[in-house]
Amino acid sequence: MKEQVTSAILKAKEQCLEIVLLSINKLKPHEKGSPLYLELLKQEILKDGMLKYPIIADEKTHVILDGMHRWLALKSLGCTLIPVILVDAFENPKVQVGRRRIHRYIRNSNGEITITQVIAAGLSGRLMKPRSTRHFFQFSKFQQINYPLHLLGRQSQQDVSEYLAKMTDEECNIAIKEWLEEISEELGFLSKRKEEVEKEMDEFLKRVKDLGNNF
Repeated sequence: MKEQVTSAILKAKEQCLEIVLLSINKLKPHEKGSPLYLELLKQEILKDGMLKYPIIADEKTHVILDGMHRWLALKSLGCTLIPVILVDAFENPKVQVGRRRIHRYIRNSNGEITITQVIAAGLSGRLMKPRSTRHFFQFSKFQQINYPLHLLGRQSQQDVSEYLAKMTDEECNIAIKEWLEEISEELGFLSKRKEEVEKEMDEFLKRVKDLGNNF
């Protein structure tokens, strides 16, 4: 039986989102996790004593679309429940998928990937490489719920090594560098776009002013 996360459901209703508590073992990952990022997130969750954000999964298949490392962290800590936003991955407009953060704004030219491929990977268990995909939704995924860790059930800690990529320390450092470069790429795009919009606004205001009393 689904149990609603009452602390979050009121905030989510405005955007027609449903946040529920599901058994953590019902969720299916579609890509491998990074051992370094998992450890960083585990320490953050333990320090806060709560899960700040729910994960997002397809409502029909329970394949995880966003929040793989949150799922891994709670699973490894022995939690039995997890807050989830359920979405129809094939609903129109469809959930968009890219390979980098910037693909939220521009077409993915570096090899297309579809939501069908993501779901297939999750259902088959043939997981993609870590951070192979970025999912973009028609709503903000930052639905902060601050759900207390002690309310998520506890059992003995679970081994999640089968879901993790085998990475050396050097590979982990390279992954961090690539992640920072990806964020910088998005910030650079947004900065340039901001300049373009500001220029457009200035030109529009100038034309309005030049109209004078001729309007």
